[in-house]
Amino acid sequence: MQISLRSENTARAPEREAYGFAPTHEGRDFESMVRAYSAGYGVFGAKPLSNDRAFAWAADLRTSEAFTVLHSVYQSSWTIRTLDETPQHLAFYIPHTGSFRLSIGRKVVESGAGHLLMANNHEAGDRFIQGPHCSDALFLDWKIVRRMLVSLVETPILESLDLEPVVDLATPSGQLIGSLVQTIVQGMRNDGPLLSSPLALAAMSETLANLVIRFGRHRLSGYLEKQKVCLVAPWHVRRAIDYMHANIAEPLTMTMVADGVGVSLRALQTGFRAFRGTSPGGYLRTIRLQAARDQLRDPMNQRSVREICAMWGFSHAGRFSIIYRSAFGESPRDTRLRAERLR
Repeated sequence: MQISLRSENTARAPEREAYGFAPTHEGRDFESMVRAYSAGYGVFGAKPLSNDRAFAWAADLRTSEAFTVLHSVYQSSWTIRTLDETPQHLAFYIPHTGSFRLSIGRKVVESGAGHLLMANNHEAGDRFIQGPHCSDALFLDWKIVRRMLVSLVETPILESLDLEPVVDLATPSGQLIGSLVQTIVQGMRNDGPLLSSPLALAAMSETLANLVIRFGRHRLSGYLEKQKVCLVAPWHVRRAIDYMHANIAEPLTMTMVADGVGVSLRALQTGFRAFRGTSPGGYLRTIRLQAARDQLRDPMNQRSVREICAMWGFSHAGRFSIIYRSAFGESPRDTRLRAERLR
């Protein structure tokens, strides 16, 4: 793949000959790149890895409701980091020339032949782009991943998914994920046909989220594999779930739930871990969190955020806000303000 970047002293060459693609954005300094990407997608932190003022770059940046696709070339190296206000997404990185490196906790992984990298950008540390560099990147709105998780495990997910960042393209599951990522990238690049088909993109976004959750490696992989063997939870888990929903506003303890169902507390805890991938207390907390969200989204509900927080057993408003944002991708106040505009 051709990735040469034009010199200031050369005549302007045709775009496709110069870059190998038709750029939507290009420039010769680092600040112009940051401005263009921030305007096209959202804010982020970044810095060049050299003192050279010249920073030649070009990109084909395409966006839809669910996806952002970036095909880009850089002459120099730089690093990118996520800010609190950066849109949350599941990123897939496919370098063609030059290396790409990211960290997840204490783990550092680098691009290589035969695999692609993926990560929730809010869980990844700094990402390093080694120039000269040419790559594709696909960003999937994390809200779609979260919705797919909820549909598969039947409860909001409050903890990190802990995705394994390396996708081995030689494995059957890696081929499924990699092929769909490439199809989306190719279909959106250079104003491709997928951009004129929002229904197709919506279906592909859900399919990609489903493939990553079902076939990627992450904290819930073992739980989902057990689901394939036994999709129906045992009677005491189902009865406990019904009991929690029926008494969701009551000051329940897990001992009370176990007594109400007629099993030991240990049996209740073991059943939830095996068939719901969480503790019974965690399950109750998440259905209460969903109940709080339902009230926040109700334009006719006049209670304040703090009142709703307390009503559903969340005694610390700041902690509630953190858990809520982790589960739903926005603050409780954002949800309430959007509901108020519907009055």
